[in-house]
Amino acid sequence: MKKLRITVQGKVYDVTVEVLEDDEKIQSEGLGFGTPTFSPPPSPPPVVPPSPQVSSNVVKKGGPNCLASPIAGSILKVFVTDGCEIEEKAPVVLMEAMKMETYIYAPKSGKIASVKVKKGDTVQAGDTLIEYAS
Repeated sequence: MKKLRITVQGKVYDVTVEVLEDDEKIQSEGLGFGTPTFSPPPSPPPVVPPSPQVSSNVVKKGGPNCLASPIAGSILKVFVTDGCEIEEKAPVVLMEAMKMETYIYAPKSGKIASVKVKKGDTVQAGDTLIEYAS
């Protein structure tokens, strides 16, 4: 046992320390003060999230006449049909993403050439929801 006096933030503490190894033995092995004697824990393996199931009729990354989904989610309701006329800012589809319902609105007025999704489809951000007629 050794008695030591330690000062922490200006406060003095008298402590008794039990010596488990001889200081001379530690220094002769090159393990003096300040040398770590441990290894960091191994890194955990990377977590790969499962791939979401996407409906086969969903078209990926449309062109300038396409309305793409801004978020990933499930289609709850489709408000338009092939060949219908639509006004700017009219609702096109209702989606559910992370337990929240989100309306997707038409960015411009025009005629719908084709609707690429149906109720129950799962889409990713960037998937085509509708195509406008040219």
